[in-house]
Amino acid sequence: MSMPGPERVRRLQTLRNIGPKLAADLVSLGIESPEQMCAADPEALYEQLRLHNGGKLNRCVLYAFRGAKYDIPWPKCMDPFIPLMPSASHMDS
Repeated sequence: MSMPGPERVRRLQTLRNIGPKLAADLVSLGIESPEQMCAADPEALYEQLRLHNGGKLNRCVLYAFRGAKYDIPWPKCMDPFIPLMPSASHMDS
């Protein structure tokens, strides 16, 4: 059973960079939980929301989505963005 709208928005706001407006936008895109957001492609979500908004959307929204997924502040998610992956040296131990 799906959570009511306000509860989904509240849970999404526990993610870094996500306030009430972006949380509501995520719900409108079908993202209903922090777990779904962390599994989603930030670029694809940004593109869906941009098209939903008539083709115009500030790139800061993309940076916020990236930061929410990777739990980093949005200014560190600006282009070019390369998510940090665990180094091989950590995997050997």
